[in-house]
Amino acid sequence: MATAIRLGALSACAAMLAAAVMLVAASGAAQAELLVAVVGDSNVYGKGVSRDQAYPAKLERALKAKGRDVRVLNSGINGDTTTGLMGRLDSAAPSGTKVAVVWIGINDIKRGVPRDKVVANVRNISNRLEKRGIQVVVIKNREYADVFAKHTIPNDPEKHLAPAGYDVMVARTLGQVDQAIARVKK
Repeated sequence: MATAIRLGALSACAAMLAAAVMLVAASGAAQAELLVAVVGDSNVYGKGVSRDQAYPAKLERALKAKGRDVRVLNSGINGDTTTGLMGRLDSAAPSGTKVAVVWIGINDIKRGVPRDKVVANVRNISNRLEKRGIQVVVIKNREYADVFAKHTIPNDPEKHLAPAGYDVMVARTLGQVDQAIARVKK
């Protein structure tokens, strides 16, 4: 009888230990997920396509395919400008963000804001994020003019990207974003 009691106590201890190990493992897994915020305008938001076809969703899938434990936040707002993003930056890249992809400026240019002012605003956005310890990747529209020339939504006078265009953008920027994730201090 004493042996049966000891075995029962041992089984109970083993079960509690197993539960504790699973709880710690689950807690660690939840904490391991790295937050990437993609901030910007309609190019980020994905105007004209479903959310799962926009750049942030496709970037998340590509990073996960590379084995990265990430959550990519879509902080794009249609029609936003660099000044608008500066005003909402803390909510666009919330606490816990480790990497930010900044893709903004085309609406400023369309509204006649001088290019040097747009560049200065993007630099200001990047500096503010970096001061918070966030790794920053900046997407410059001019460097991807060929993508916009070939992969926009048909008959869209504003030339927003089609899903295939977002595929190309992810393929071209994935390395930079992955390197930024690698620089994050654990």
